[in-house]
Amino acid sequence: MNRAATKVVVIGLDGIDWRTLQPLLDAGHLPTLGRLVRDGAYGRLQSTVRPESSVAWSTFATGVNPGKHGIFGFVRHQPDSYDYHLADGQHIQASRFWDMLGAAGYRVGLVNVPFTYPPRPVNGFLIGGMLTPGPHVTFTYPPELQARLLARLPQPYLFDAGDKAQNKARLPQGVAAYTEQQLATALMLLPEEAWDCFVIVFTGPDRLQHFFWTDFATDGRNMTAENPLFAHLQQLDGAVSQILANSPADTLLLLVSDHGFNGVNRRFYINRWLQQEGYLATRGWADPVQVLIDWLTRLKQFQLLRRVKRTLLPAHWGAARLRTATFTQPIDWTGTQAYYAPDGGLRINLRGREPMGVVAPIDFEKLRTSLVAKLTHLVDRETGQPPIARVYRPEELYSGPFASQAPDLIVEPHRDQPVPDHNYVLDSKLIGADTVFATAAPYNGNHAPYGILIASGLAVAQQRLSMSQLQDIAPTILTALGVPIPDSMDGQPLLHLFLPDRRPEPQIAAADAFEPDVRAGSGEDHEAAVTERLRNLGYLD
Repeated sequence: MNRAATKVVVIGLDGIDWRTLQPLLDAGHLPTLGRLVRDGAYGRLQSTVRPESSVAWSTFATGVNPGKHGIFGFVRHQPDSYDYHLADGQHIQASRFWDMLGAAGYRVGLVNVPFTYPPRPVNGFLIGGMLTPGPHVTFTYPPELQARLLARLPQPYLFDAGDKAQNKARLPQGVAAYTEQQLATALMLLPEEAWDCFVIVFTGPDRLQHFFWTDFATDGRNMTAENPLFAHLQQLDGAVSQILANSPADTLLLLVSDHGFNGVNRRFYINRWLQQEGYLATRGWADPVQVLIDWLTRLKQFQLLRRVKRTLLPAHWGAARLRTATFTQPIDWTGTQAYYAPDGGLRINLRGREPMGVVAPIDFEKLRTSLVAKLTHLVDRETGQPPIARVYRPEELYSGPFASQAPDLIVEPHRDQPVPDHNYVLDSKLIGADTVFATAAPYNGNHAPYGILIASGLAVAQQRLSMSQLQDIAPTILTALGVPIPDSMDGQPLLHLFLPDRRPEPQIAAADAFEPDVRAGSGEDHEAAVTERLRNLGYLD
């Protein structure tokens, strides 16, 4: 069998950017990562459009574009409606590389990889991550692994570093505790379980950079142990060192971030802009309804008030249904041509497709063209800058059986400008102040399009890499272990990573049909816990 390594370890560093990493490497503050960069291969890794964790980690896992895996955001649009439900691992509609490894007889170990809850059977072990509602549900495979974890690791058992992310003062402590738990989990399982490919994703960098980007000057100032981001990166450097110490010598190590990060100071309320431009209409009584529904949604946070919620609203209305109502009730659909949807794009209120569509099919493309032109020429008067970098038609980005589920236009704000005042976050909030532009507070950091890739191992050639793509990681792992790549995979194996005499020969095989597990809905308690977590992290308005 033609292989480049006997085992593969993948360490995800959610949101790490060379802008954050390089000053610390240059100053010698990250000895393990510094050695890996000097002795191995490193470069930038292009994320997905949009560079959001839900889309990006799903592409990382499958090696295909969202049109083939079906994940366009943390929520899913329900066809023939204006409803949006939470997405999770059961909605990924393509094989993941660990499914293919398992089918080939390789054992895998997955720790806290996003979008692996609810757990599906794997040839090995799996521990869910950020979308897991809590320890009251089964979050491991095999299920009996859960009891081992809860018995041997400190409590409370955590599922994300950012459950209290809106509290900036408490966030660093939460990130440190969660990272310590993740490392303890890895050090428990690496020697005790059989594995050929081990994957762990540390989400702490993402959570901290949203709030502490401006506290960490990338020009080398303020690099002290008191800085939360600096301290966390040193914690991760130590974690990588310990994971490597528990891995065989002939291991291919891949350090990967799903996207990068950059400073951001501005916020663009795109639905308010659509309203001002006459594309979106609201009801006259929208404000009171918005306030009531938002209040009822928040009742789910308080145990004693759940009875009030059950009295006032139907029993089947979980947190996601409430968030849908919060978004849709203020909109007058009979006067609305387009709206920015919770799944991250503009949707046309098309006649014959939407329940109360008003745009005739013959006018669909004309309306899209008008929206693209207006958005790309829009200027924020306060900064004199355009908020929008590009507006994509989905056919420019996606192909595959689920491409039709994408929004009608994908709007990408400026994210990668060197001046934070020139970068924007998009906000779908509609009711409230009339302003279209505001500060990005409480955030001062946001996702950027380029993450990092560091490769190390006996078969890896020492080099600085040209730009790679996130979707290339899955086929690279398969090729390194001698497993055929499905012919439906969009990514390409990064063969130039390897020394000429250790370079594996890719094998291509016909893609097997993937049948996702049929599971019941996640449940109201799941929706409540996860919705609140995603709201705290800024992924849901």
